[in-house]
Amino acid sequence: MKRIILTLTLALATVYANAQFLFRISGNKVKEPSYILGSVHTLPGSMLDSIPEFLEAEAKCSQLYAEYDISSQQAMAQAQTAGQQAISLPDGKTIFDVLNKGQIDLLNNRFKETFQVNFTDSVMKTVWNYQPNVLITTFTLVFTTQEMQKHPELGLTGTPIDIVCINRAKERGMTLGQLDEIQSEDKLKNMRDSLMSKIDVQVDSLMAFLNEIEHRKQMIADELNSVALSGKYWKEGDYDSFASSAYWIAQIDKQPDLFKNRNERWLPKLQAAMNEAPTMFVFGAGHLIGDYGILQLLRNTGYNVEQIKIMQ
Repeated sequence: MKRIILTLTLALATVYANAQFLFRISGNKVKEPSYILGSVHTLPGSMLDSIPEFLEAEAKCSQLYAEYDISSQQAMAQAQTAGQQAISLPDGKTIFDVLNKGQIDLLNNRFKETFQVNFTDSVMKTVWNYQPNVLITTFTLVFTTQEMQKHPELGLTGTPIDIVCINRAKERGMTLGQLDEIQSEDKLKNMRDSLMSKIDVQVDSLMAFLNEIEHRKQMIADELNSVALSGKYWKEGDYDSFASSAYWIAQIDKQPDLFKNRNERWLPKLQAAMNEAPTMFVFGAGHLIGDYGILQLLRNTGYNVEQIKIMQ
């Protein structure tokens, strides 16, 4: 009798929590479940070995779909070349052809403050043939790197989650798929033409950035605080807090091409893959959130989607 009471007591004391943004997809005539792992890209993939529920789900899958096969050096080289074509100025032009003297002086002052380099030296004049938006990105990356030093928990101490999942899939001989495609040359040309038609808008954006640079630094600091909190939610499996955070809701609302439109393009690929075989999908957790998030789109189409529980 004592043994029975003890067993019941332990059973009642068992606590179930949510796994780290790991979801099971079933129903809608799918023979076997597929899975989604919402990734926080700053976290190391070594953490996956400590999540038995992920390992169990991974073992049941014969396919893996990621945003891109970012473990492929050839694919990444192609993407880098394609991206560089889209952001370059027309042949023979440099940034000095699109900025006036006052704008160049402001840029040079900010460049010297940040990089201790004179932007107007002869070398820069010959190599900087990129559009004004690239300068905003350059400054932003440096300020982000500096701010990251205040968040050691975000520092990558190993290979990121997405790449680890891809490498594991390759080792197991799983079929690999991509949810996004590298843009064709025609699309890249159209993209560059569209950006070039708005070169004055780019210049205005660059000047606004340079004039309020301290405010922009604070925005980056606030953003990294939100990213750090997202990592905390992921480790705790607290998807509800992540999905309701003001930061992510704002990001999704102001970037429909990055989230809503991509999610809608991905949905048929998810459905086709699940009809072929049990599949593990790995992509940024921001794509899970909201009425146009992948979770809701799947539910709207008739699938059952549930976050997997872990026993603590």
